[in-house]
Amino acid sequence: MLGAASGGPVRLKYDATTDVAYLSLRPLAQGECVGPTLLLETDRVFAGFVALDFSLADGRAVGLEFQRASACLPAELLATAERRDGQSLGDRFAERLARHMAGPAGSPRQPGRGRRPH
Repeated sequence: MLGAASGGPVRLKYDATTDVAYLSLRPLAQGECVGPTLLLETDRVFAGFVALDFSLADGRAVGLEFQRASACLPAELLATAERRDGQSLGDRFAERLARHMAGPAGSPRQPGRGRRPH
């Protein structure tokens, strides 16, 4: 797997304050919005939550978010991640705002049309 250390497109970021990790599968283009998000199936045995993000522009997968990351990812992997302690909530707000402002395929949202943000 290519990672941040090797200069590849795959990057793992971790915020210990919220226990959220994000695995970016590819870089986003300037102004590219993320959404929709698919929540992967969870059960009582699995400790965390995993969501798969797609690009509004081309529908391709862009990343995976792991909530309760310390319970579902190896500690050795989290230790190598880029630390973003205290920043993930601000990032999530900015992403949702961008998603709200963009309509289908990244076009500007028309008042009263389109889906509501989560």
